[in-house]
Amino acid sequence: MSQEQNETPWAPPPPPETSIGNPMYPPNVLEAKAKEASDDARNALIMAVIGVFCFGFILGFLAFRKANNALDIIKQYEVAQDKYTLAMVAKVLGIIDIVGWAIGLVLRFAT
Repeated sequence: MSQEQNETPWAPPPPPETSIGNPMYPPNVLEAKAKEASDDARNALIMAVIGVFCFGFILGFLAFRKANNALDIIKQYEVAQDKYTLAMVAKVLGIIDIVGWAIGLVLRFAT
């Protein structure tokens, strides 16, 4: 053997970070909450977009609630970070639905 060989012992690299989310919760809870946040964000966006065209007050309110739920889950459990923007857009569109419906109602009765 040559003397140039490194004399430090070999240590394997640390395991990759596979856990996503808050380490206070078990992985099965994090997976379920990630799916719930993803579904809530998607459903909120669908309701908000449909609410722009019809049933603005009802669908806007439901979209706002679903988006808030998704955002709360994302913040608390630190999962589905890629759905944060989707949930925020749904929340804003839900607000626009409600405000647009209220303005339309006022204009309808004002004329």
